Amino acid sequence: MSKTKYNKRSITNLYELVESGAVLFGDKDLFRFKRDRQDRAVTFSQFKTAMDAVGTAFCELDLHTVAVIGETSPEWILTYLATVNGSKVIIPLDKELAPDQIAGFIKKAGADCVVYSKTYKSYFENPEDLPQVKHFIVTADKTEDPEVNLEIKGKDTLTDRYLRFEDIVDRGLYLIEQGDTRFTENEIDMEKMCAIIFTSGTTGTSKGVMLNQKALTAAVNASHHSTEFNCDDTIMSVLPVHHTYEMTCGILTPILVGITVCINDGLKYVLKNLNYYKPTGLVLVPLFVNTIYKKIWDTATKNGMEKKLRFGLNLSSKLRTVKIDLRKQLFKSVINGFGGRLRLIVCGGAALNPEMVTAFEDMGISMCQGYGITECAPLISVTPIHCKKTASVGPAVDGLEVMIDRENPTDEAGEILVKGDNVMMGYFEDPDATAEVLTEDGWFATGDYGYIDSDGYIYVTGRKKNVIVLENGKNVFPEEIESYLEKLDLVCECAVVGRLAEDKETVKITAIIYPSQEVAAQMGLETSADIAAELKTQIASINKTLPSFKHIRGVEMRKTEFDKTTSHKIKRHSI
Repeated sequence: MSKTKYNKRSITNLYELVESGAVLFGDKDLFRFKRDRQDRAVTFSQFKTAMDAVGTAFCELDLHTVAVIGETSPEWILTYLATVNGSKVIIPLDKELAPDQIAGFIKKAGADCVVYSKTYKSYFENPEDLPQVKHFIVTADKTEDPEVNLEIKGKDTLTDRYLRFEDIVDRGLYLIEQGDTRFTENEIDMEKMCAIIFTSGTTGTSKGVMLNQKALTAAVNASHHSTEFNCDDTIMSVLPVHHTYEMTCGILTPILVGITVCINDGLKYVLKNLNYYKPTGLVLVPLFVNTIYKKIWDTATKNGMEKKLRFGLNLSSKLRTVKIDLRKQLFKSVINGFGGRLRLIVCGGAALNPEMVTAFEDMGISMCQGYGITECAPLISVTPIHCKKTASVGPAVDGLEVMIDRENPTDEAGEILVKGDNVMMGYFEDPDATAEVLTEDGWFATGDYGYIDSDGYIYVTGRKKNVIVLENGKNVFPEEIESYLEKLDLVCECAVVGRLAEDKETVKITAIIYPSQEVAAQMGLETSADIAAELKTQIASINKTLPSFKHIRGVEMRKTEFDKTTSHKIKRHSI
């Protein structure tokens, strides 16, 4: 199949996404995964057949709101698409939440069905805890594989409260054979809510982002048009599938492009699976990018190749300035460590150190940074692969307008505002919170500060709620200062805050640091006092590179890691 024939096609809704994928890519593997220690695969055609079956069965069960929780699997993704394409509402749940939080979100959303993997079976053993749930559906165990073995045998009406996913598929196939077209001919209302995405936090503090098919479809199209993947690519899915970033960019966009998605079956198997599946592309967050980069250097050091790697990077950089590219030869062993075919990484979800972009480019792996937020389904901008500015998150994607809301006309930065089809409908049952961020004419206030250059490239400087306002009126973004601290080997985790000085009037920029005990031991630092003294010395060096109003003037050390959200972001409010 030609690489470019379907390179920039678009879809009008998510049913067409799956339907056209089945037509264009047929028997090609859509998903590859491991189950019961065996390789499994689902083709584009099989996935379409299974989605129609699940969606038809959901229609017969008269479901309205479906919660789904579990590891990334074809069944999880089938549940999502069968729900939204049947004009029902999907509730993707974070599998790292505590049982009471999961139950709280199910109740809050009014879900009448829960689809879950066997890992979470114990969470739903007491149906009295969730009286509004009509059906609990457990997905395939190690030996069951319903999405591959599509046999029509479901003649019996589904009446039990507890059901197996394979029963849902069987029943749907039978109904379709009998002429049931409730799902396949369903008319999708693009403006109607089809998903509620709960943000990080407890049920009391989390907001439910309401998305419709218009937003999700626009984001998928924009994702495809902004990246350089094609139908010859293979991607490995690493991030949690309940995150809108992974669902939109790591799952739905590959269906549009015709990409095979290989499902990683656990964080501890990432490197092993990279070598097994040999992907050409990855969709990651900075945490994984930094881990991969550290792994490269750790391996080089362990093998006594650190100097050779540094020499190669310097040589490669100089040669490329005169249009000589030897990266494939110079860094073959590095690329081989990740399967041998990796060529492109898309990174989003948090701020990425610009040095990472250059570092990976120098080794022959292209990297483009994206920017988004759940409320925008989630895509706002992507750096063009052939026209990058490493400190920027790129220009706005197709169909979105972005502007900067400055408090003072002379300010360089202000709050980033977004308008377009990607933007959410509002927060679920929370009109006050919605009114705080959505204007009547459709502008969404992201809560991020930044600026736009003359080429339309967006630069994110920090979160509005985190900004430190000094007594002289200047604003300091903790994220900027933290980016310097994170480069110190002695710093394991850090957060920068504003503390009142002794005079109770001035604000003191303070670094709170959880030091690396391993690095401290390597440096011969035996006591907390020794570590603190060394940190102050290193921070003094950082201060010399910063304007005086950004100087770190206080240091606090932690004995334990910071409390974090389930998406591994530090809970600043608890510091």
